Amino acid sequence: MAVTEDRRYTKAFVYNLLEGVKGKTLGEVDSSHQFKRTETSKKITGIAGDVIEQSVFGYARDSDQECDIEIDGVLTELKTTGVRVPKSELKFVKGKKGKAYNVHLGAKEGISITGVTFEPTIQKDFFTSHFWQKSEHLLIVFYEYKSYEVVPASEYANFPIVDYCYNTFSEEEINKLQSDWEIVRDYLQAIYNKCSSKEERYELMQGFTHKLRPQLLLIELIPSFKKRISSNGKISYQKPRYRLKSTFVDYIVRGHFKKSRIDNEVSLKESFSSFTQLDNRCHVLTLKYKGMSLFQLKEELGIKEDVLTKDFASKCILKMFGADCNRLNQISDFLKAGIIAKTITLTPKGGRTEDMKLQHIDFAEWADRDVDFEDSEVYNYFCEHSFLCPIFRERGNTKKNKVSTDELDKKEIERVRNEIGKTTFEGFKRFAFDESFIEKEVKRTWVDSRNLIHRNELEWEFVLDKQGNKKKNKSGSYQGAPNFPKSLNYDVFFRGGANDSSDKAKTEVVNGIEMLPQYFWLKGSYIVDKLKDISYL
Repeated sequence: MAVTEDRRYTKAFVYNLLEGVKGKTLGEVDSSHQFKRTETSKKITGIAGDVIEQSVFGYARDSDQECDIEIDGVLTELKTTGVRVPKSELKFVKGKKGKAYNVHLGAKEGISITGVTFEPTIQKDFFTSHFWQKSEHLLIVFYEYKSYEVVPASEYANFPIVDYCYNTFSEEEINKLQSDWEIVRDYLQAIYNKCSSKEERYELMQGFTHKLRPQLLLIELIPSFKKRISSNGKISYQKPRYRLKSTFVDYIVRGHFKKSRIDNEVSLKESFSSFTQLDNRCHVLTLKYKGMSLFQLKEELGIKEDVLTKDFASKCILKMFGADCNRLNQISDFLKAGIIAKTITLTPKGGRTEDMKLQHIDFAEWADRDVDFEDSEVYNYFCEHSFLCPIFRERGNTKKNKVSTDELDKKEIERVRNEIGKTTFEGFKRFAFDESFIEKEVKRTWVDSRNLIHRNELEWEFVLDKQGNKKKNKSGSYQGAPNFPKSLNYDVFFRGGANDSSDKAKTEVVNGIEMLPQYFWLKGSYIVDKLKDISYL
């Protein structure tokens, strides 16, 4: 693999080139007039990358499976990607500029690397694959996507170039990438071994991207592989590309802008390069600790906190994994792969004690009529994330009874402590959302809630007492919620989330209705039913 002379640069040249455009907008550096095309086309995929390649570096865009450029003799792939401050962090950037502002930037999306190769002759070795040759050395240029709505291509002209970085992967990350790539290779190779004709192979390949998704740590296959039949009956196939998950790209972005993160980063002492390795690790831990009560785990693991401490069960799991942090979701191995660790405590009869809080909802996207479900953040969230669930089961009566005196209170607290201490560790289960659930339940919530917004049917529903009067909460605000999907009828539903429920905390406004920031939640009964069908690791 080689590049032409006009694509060979020195690192000093690249440094001066990119330092010279930092802070300028994509429109300001567009000497090749890429934005001229937006006069006749509202949507142009990859226009930011076109500007960097053709206007800043000065070479023509191509679709070859070779690296874009060479820097000091090193083949390098040039990638341009959007970053922005998550809505949840906007309150931290008020009045800030430069580095103080940039530390809050995160990835807007994943980074596409190259198309999946379907020819078996080059599906043998990871280190000679097009995927690795194009991802081993990355020069990533960041521009700030200064909008929380989907904008037409012309608006990209106003987005500033923020910074750039040279990215190479750690040995642990390379192992994960190799494992992911080999999972795809082996799956496709088996089909090639079985089928002699292209037609047979492609028929069997339909939907394989969804089948493999729960097995891949850092890579996703976008778009799905599926058959297309044109109006004249001609058959074609939509083919996927390898893309670094947005969770992994976010890890890279935040590591670049916040250099001090490494000081607080928590990695497992024994990492894993595949879900199979993670499952085996969880199996070993289950064999060692299954059936132990919280009291026994406290002594066995040397935990100082009381069993009544919030998230005591999570602290037990952290000790099992040997992770020195306060929360399971601080572990970098989980963050990169989009693994959400959620401790599940079942009732003595096997019921779920609570619903599961998921993601903050970006209503700007939901209000946009032009956004397709498969292009939405919620679709990507459910596709990219999987759940590792340590399971505990209550063995006693943990419900606190109301008491009247201080002395009785102390006795009741001690009784509850003893009852909670009986709770036992049962093991680990892991699951990802399958295509059926995403297309049925997640999409139903997406469609129904968007219809409320687009048809102006969103309303505030007050909570009434038996006399039909509006009830107030402790803050003095009237109780109620918008008529978004609720847990009564939906497995994926809306619920507000804030430190208090006062009118002051209603910072979200949709169709003129003030409400608490809204989050996706997963119904507790769905989780219980889902886990019942999954064996312990």
